[in-house]
Amino acid sequence: MIHQFGFVSEETFSEKMDTQNRFLAALVTAQGGALKPTSWAEIQALVRAGLHKNVFAIGDQLVCSKGEGTLTWDIIGIDHDTPSDSQFTHSLTLQTHDCLANSIVFDAPEALYYAENGLAAGTYNFTIQGSYTPIGSTSKTFQFTLTDDVPVGGQLTFTWAYNTQASNAKITSFVSATSTETIEQVSVTEGNSGTSLGTTDGNSTNLNFIEKSRFGSNHYANSALRQYLNSSAAAGSVWTPQTVFDRPPTWASSTAGFMSDIDSDFLAVVGTTSKVTCLNTVADGGGSITTTDKFFLLSRSEVYGGNENGAVNEGGPYAYYKDYSDLSEAGIGNDTNRIKYRNQSATSWLIRTPLSSGAGNIRTINTSGASNSTGSYSSSALCPACVII
Repeated sequence: MIHQFGFVSEETFSEKMDTQNRFLAALVTAQGGALKPTSWAEIQALVRAGLHKNVFAIGDQLVCSKGEGTLTWDIIGIDHDTPSDSQFTHSLTLQTHDCLANSIVFDAPEALYYAENGLAAGTYNFTIQGSYTPIGSTSKTFQFTLTDDVPVGGQLTFTWAYNTQASNAKITSFVSATSTETIEQVSVTEGNSGTSLGTTDGNSTNLNFIEKSRFGSNHYANSALRQYLNSSAAAGSVWTPQTVFDRPPTWASSTAGFMSDIDSDFLAVVGTTSKVTCLNTVADGGGSITTTDKFFLLSRSEVYGGNENGAVNEGGPYAYYKDYSDLSEAGIGNDTNRIKYRNQSATSWLIRTPLSSGAGNIRTINTSGASNSTGSYSSSALCPACVII
């Protein structure tokens, strides 16, 4: 059975005293009983006393305000996550019941080249490795000519769209990672004239891996989306470059941070927890990275999808996903328990796990509850999670 708790900001004196008396009784007896907390601070106190398991159940719902609307949160884990602050032991993990109203790009297509020492006007070339699927089995070299200098710290992008020939793409120069005004845009042709910038396999200094320059990076720790989720800044101040190849996402100048208009009482009880996320094996070396945040996306293993590539455990499955799954064992197949909605329509939503066999695709949960993937540059729905500590 789902219980939904929504909180108002004002109580009469007698109501406050009644609430306090019931809460103190629960603390003394170590029993949650029929206690119905009426504030986020009370829920946090229950969690810290270890009484939350007597009050709440997996699937219960809590509601907070965000802007002029509300967010409904499902309880997906009880004492599942470990607080970053070692003085606390217990936790209550929440995830939005529906997808957020706005779609957010995980990460923008990155720069092809970082002009660490500047780049003088002239002819240059770069080689796209033959192992990269759109090229085939043979490496190809492309040349271009700049008529204007690129300053120190500038960037070159390579706007090679999906399902098009690389020779139809353009080289665009920028004065910096944060600049959206171009210096110039020039065509490329097959050829090796001029100075070589290297090969786009991630092993040439200041030359990016080709997938990241086309589709964005699936490196969660460096992602623009992670910055959005954990920011309360105004539009235009949320995103900052995390690598020398980073480019501004489409929402950078128009979207405030996720936390900017959430109920302050709710934010006050959300703590930080550490999350493991695997790295792709083609550009980032495989293995995993650990991040510590207030708001985060779930991983493949946490939604009962099993480990990515069978290699990295990104956290145990939350009870909300494991206990009510259609699947007999963890997997990426159809699972109605993973279907999420936006405006009452089933919607694909992002998880933080990369498609480990590539550098530019991030995993999603599709409208049938199965796990697919999409380009990191795609605008996708979000169902963020957090932990009351």
